Amino acid sequence: MMMTTRLTRLAILTALACVLRLTFGAFPNVKPITALFFVLILAYSLADAIVVSSLTMLVTGFLMGFSVIILGQIISYALILSFGAFIFKWLKPMILRTLVVFVLTMFYGFIISIFSAQLFGSQFWPFWLSGLTFDLAHAVSTALFFPILATIFKNILKT
Repeated sequence: MMMTTRLTRLAILTALACVLRLTFGAFPNVKPITALFFVLILAYSLADAIVVSSLTMLVTGFLMGFSVIILGQIISYALILSFGAFIFKWLKPMILRTLVVFVLTMFYGFIISIFSAQLFGSQFWPFWLSGLTFDLAHAVSTALFFPILATIFKNILKT
């Protein structure tokens, strides 16, 4: 029974993340899914957050265009979520966790740029620097969505 419940939860959360990613598709790098993945660490576990983030990248890859970069996205998310899970154990105030989420989302932009520069045959530093505004938009929007989603999940889990 417990495995069925967990699989159902993972499927529903993956569907939610996919819908959110597609819904916010018109806004470059402004998507609540990274915040959702960090909230899943707090609400459930690091493993659940990595599973949902990986499945989200795979499913939306089929819908938005599939390429090798999806592997880079999965690895990048696994790294930042792992760092987040470790840091969240020591930091409890929401404002500090939100700051960590902001920094780790910027780090995601750095890591994914390594994969992207390789994919496009570009030099890393110019590629990364040219995408900093997108990374900043991603980090700011994630930091704004994170406390909102954390509050929603906290209220849902109380019941």
